[in-house]
Amino acid sequence: MRLLVYGLGRSGSAVLARALNAGHQVGFVEQRPSGPDVDAALALGAERVTDVAAWPAAWCVAAPGVPIDHPDLARLRGAGTEVIGEVEWIARTVPGRIVGVTGTAGKGSVTRWLADTLVAAGVPAVAGGNLDPPLAAVADANGTWVVELSSFQLERSPSLRPDVAVVLNLGVDHLDRHGDVARYHAAKHAILANLGSEQAFVFDAGDPGLRGWAARTPARLLPYVSSPSAAQTLRDELGLAPAASVHLRDGTLRLADQPLLRADELQVPGRHQHGNALAVALAAQALGLPDDAIAHGLRAFRGLPGRYAEVGRLGDVRFLEDSIATRELAVAAALAATPAPLVWLAGGVDKGADVGTLETLVRERVSLLIGLGASGPALVARAREWTDTSLVPEPDGRRALQLAVRQAYDHLHERHGGRGQVLLAPLAASFDQFRDYVERAEAYREAVHTLVWQVQERARASEATEVPWIPCC
Repeated sequence: MRLLVYGLGRSGSAVLARALNAGHQVGFVEQRPSGPDVDAALALGAERVTDVAAWPAAWCVAAPGVPIDHPDLARLRGAGTEVIGEVEWIARTVPGRIVGVTGTAGKGSVTRWLADTLVAAGVPAVAGGNLDPPLAAVADANGTWVVELSSFQLERSPSLRPDVAVVLNLGVDHLDRHGDVARYHAAKHAILANLGSEQAFVFDAGDPGLRGWAARTPARLLPYVSSPSAAQTLRDELGLAPAASVHLRDGTLRLADQPLLRADELQVPGRHQHGNALAVALAAQALGLPDDAIAHGLRAFRGLPGRYAEVGRLGDVRFLEDSIATRELAVAAALAATPAPLVWLAGGVDKGADVGTLETLVRERVSLLIGLGASGPALVARAREWTDTSLVPEPDGRRALQLAVRQAYDHLHERHGGRGQVLLAPLAASFDQFRDYVERAEAYREAVHTLVWQVQERARASEATEVPWIPCC
């Protein structure tokens, strides 16, 4: 079979290598004239294609970042080539059990958390998809695949039918790609489009949009809630009791009416992680894990790099990093999890987020907002009515974070007696100043450690008491 891979990078390169290994004739299109992935594709025996009309193929697997309406893809469809995505191609060509995980925020953590829980219980499982590595690089035949699914991937998955579909929330993201919220949510809804009564749908019943989806799917419903009002709404609208919940009085996570573990046993901070843990528990239960194995997996997970985590403390100032918080829901969760007073570092490539939805949290908790990167000026202009603001116009990302961290630390000393939190939660993509959110997270940690060195050198020079530095993972 002839297969065209449109766009290399992480996803396309994995598809290309797997297809060649399976004996397919493979061509590829890549805008960049050269690079390690291009060299690797040619070395493996793939053919570089410059005119898609001259290279007919049964399937074209397009990388997630290629726009759905790209002219080349339109020409391919017009010529009879089916244009699909990496996850769809794997689902069609390799037998396996699929758990699809999507949502505006939290899907990466839930994907890895669930896969780790399954593996610890002896289930041959892998995590992939939008989360590194790509699914094409790790999907074993007849295994269990826990797949993080972005809206970009779902809009190219027309026949995907996960055995368990997990949807965590519906917020606002990628308006630069989808145009409006309705189209973004429609792309997400593709995870449910092909489900039948044999599949399960795990969802947060506190989200009214997801309750609406639940009312229209034939899949088995596995709702979770984290508040009594959401539980009552679930009963009123769908006539269902929650399959999992957090008991607010004693902080116990429950499956149905059975206690599973206390929320304070989780190693990941933030109340938003309680809902994520419930989603993991329900999906694991749907896949056959007993309660004790589920509880063990929930306790063991320590979070993902780039997600909300403490970098360390300098005196009574804590430094928190949530570089992947690029959406309103994720940033709201980070702000809500961080005690006041805090200095919020934000900015980068705007993805259409509305900082106005965060006004209440900013007024309540944020003592200073420091704007960074391309969207920094707009964030500062909007938020200056709610709190103090400052802009770091430095174009170099690493230098900008060093300046911002220093300013944040000085602000907490001048205004709050050297107590408080510094939170990186950008509400924007990283591509204006960094390769990706991981590099941005590394640069933030580096900036914090530079500040520690500067403060302690100054203390030693003045023969003052050294400010204690408490490192964190």
